[in-house]
Amino acid sequence: MTHINLILEPPSERGTVYYPGQVVKGTVELLLESTKSFRGFYVTVFGQARAHWTETRSSTTGTGKNRRTTHHTVHFEGKEIYLNSKTYLFGQSGGSAFDVQPGSHKYNFACQLPEQLPATFDGVHGEIRYYVEAVLDIPWRFDKEVKTPITIVRHDDLNLYPELRVAQAVEEVKTFCCLFCESGPLLMQATIPQSGFAKGQYVPIKIHYSNKSDTDVLSTSIKLRRLINFKSTTPHEKTKSDNEKMVEVNCRGVKAGESVTLENTIDIPSIMMSSNGRFCRVIQIEYFIQVEAHVDGCHTNPELLLPITIGSEPLRVDNQYAITPGANVQIQPIQPPVQYQPSAPVEEQFKNDLPPSFDEAIKMPMPENSAFMPQSTSANLGWNVSTPSAPLAEKNNL
Repeated sequence: MTHINLILEPPSERGTVYYPGQVVKGTVELLLESTKSFRGFYVTVFGQARAHWTETRSSTTGTGKNRRTTHHTVHFEGKEIYLNSKTYLFGQSGGSAFDVQPGSHKYNFACQLPEQLPATFDGVHGEIRYYVEAVLDIPWRFDKEVKTPITIVRHDDLNLYPELRVAQAVEEVKTFCCLFCESGPLLMQATIPQSGFAKGQYVPIKIHYSNKSDTDVLSTSIKLRRLINFKSTTPHEKTKSDNEKMVEVNCRGVKAGESVTLENTIDIPSIMMSSNGRFCRVIQIEYFIQVEAHVDGCHTNPELLLPITIGSEPLRVDNQYAITPGANVQIQPIQPPVQYQPSAPVEEQFKNDLPPSFDEAIKMPMPENSAFMPQSTSANLGWNVSTPSAPLAEKNNL
């Protein structure tokens, strides 16, 4: 009998959930009942994004009664590898086989994860997955493998991207036609104070209407939408998109000839995945606010789109003044200035965590004072393998 035990040392009580930059540690044990011959024994840490979907194509040949239409399936696929690191516990790639004595042989290993890993993801047309695998290279037979999946969760600090502090504004002018008559314009504007928001926060939205047309806007809908783009490279480049409504709120419209300014908010659920466009090209997760005016009659509804970025750490408020909303007081500077505070406490966003599937794990807060979170942004992958001074000397007869 040949048996392999692969045991990871989780960084926390939540199991095999890691942040980029942390160290994956573990022990591999090889158990043998009798002397066996192997070429090598190694551990691999692997991670990749993969997109895949199929489409049906039709082709027609012949003419008249000989005309035939055939259908075939085309497979679209895209891949991007982030981790593919291998270290040998004994032996070497392509080396000669040698005998290993019976008993228990244990090896410790440690591997630091790169900083720029995208988070684990499972979608309809693709996934981002990571695993640790121990492989026993057996000559003239199938290799013996043991694989353990790990979950990568990102804690993205929006403060690292100053451009997310800039206010966003879009507008559209819409006219309504009836036969040869054209109405006056409907001006629709939407603004948000910034484009970066953390999970658990809300997005304040201001909508301004100037309706000089003769058509009423019956109501206004505000939606938080998630767009997932799956991108293939074979047989050629193509994108398949999954557009999903996450949250929706509704408010009043505007009558013909009226001007009005509306203010509303839309919540960002605490279990949302972060935007990952900076880290993954095969599966890109984007968010935007959609503002739609529902007009009277058989007209196309005008709509506005405001792209936003969702992260884990909210933008800090650069403000030296203390202001109590709704209070009728003068603004007084505070000495010393107040420390930065997130607009929504991070611990409130994650207080209802459950044990970690990926969707549950993304609610975890960043570990405080973590020894595994270096400040460097280097993506170098480093191995540290500890083996006995005489790798095959430890023998416990079974």
